[in-house]
Amino acid sequence: MTMNMRFFIIAAAATLLAACTQENEVQNNPVEARITAGVSGPKTRAVDNGWNADRIGVMVVDAPGTTTTMGGKYKNVGYATTSTGPNADFTPMTAGGGIFFEDAFLEFTFAAYAPYASGANASTLPGTDGKITVNTSNQPTTTEQEKVDYIHATGAKADKDSPTVSFTDNTAAGGSDCSFKHKMARLILKVQVSNTDGFDDTAVLEFADYKLGGLVHEGTFDVKTGTAATAGSVVSDWMLRQCTGAPKTATDKCVATFDAATGVMTFTMILLPQTLANALVLEISPDDEEYQSYSNKDMIKPALEAGYSYTYTITVKKTGLTLSGSTIENWNDGGSHAGDAKM
Repeated sequence: MTMNMRFFIIAAAATLLAACTQENEVQNNPVEARITAGVSGPKTRAVDNGWNADRIGVMVVDAPGTTTTMGGKYKNVGYATTSTGPNADFTPMTAGGGIFFEDAFLEFTFAAYAPYASGANASTLPGTDGKITVNTSNQPTTTEQEKVDYIHATGAKADKDSPTVSFTDNTAAGGSDCSFKHKMARLILKVQVSNTDGFDDTAVLEFADYKLGGLVHEGTFDVKTGTAATAGSVVSDWMLRQCTGAPKTATDKCVATFDAATGVMTFTMILLPQTLANALVLEISPDDEEYQSYSNKDMIKPALEAGYSYTYTITVKKTGLTLSGSTIENWNDGGSHAGDAKM
């Protein structure tokens, strides 16, 4: 063998060894997860169907029997987006503080929730073992409602070679629906007066007093499972709107809007899922200087299941309140029913 041939073989071996070494280095280096997410269906947030510069908490769900430390290391990693659309890309809230894949051969499952609740660090669940205290008794603005409008997603899978964690609905492509879904219930009350039953001025509703009884406002939200549950007592005197002073000013406990053109007063509230023992009691004291209160007797009894929105249209008459229609809408899929009832 000639000297030149020996040098060629040595050089080729060195090149091959270097290539293998570089390849191993690439495989062994941590790869950062990329988070993308979508919200499912119409009106899946308190405000609309899009993200509103939200922050989410992301966790790794270890498969049973695996020896990886990913699940223990990444229990509550904060990610944020500046997007206000239905789909968004998220980046770590802390630079360099995202999730990194370390094992080149394992696929991991991810879950996430919003709004984000901070913990001691990324490896510590918020609240008590992931259960956050919830109170829905004071939500007068959409900003306050977003704080209790809990959503949850799970089932998204990714690995080191495909590091994009996609919390989106992939059923159209034969995949799974991993998008965020509502875990609270929503109740909308639309109140109107009847000109033919004693009220000539629709403006009597704008600065009326409204009291709603029969709801539980205290509870918890489990960031691991996405389960919202009650953990308190029934409140009989929740003042949706209380008006005082001259001229009158209103203090609201949920989002309240008055449409001067139609005379309709609308209350929107985010609530913990719960089974009502009795129908809700709505008491209204119109701003008509008669100092008379009107209340319903039955029929306002929504199921208040997680992910559903319930709308009741109520007419105030001198003889009492009339439920003129009700609808149930799945925040994700849609669907409704309506009915009439004397109150």
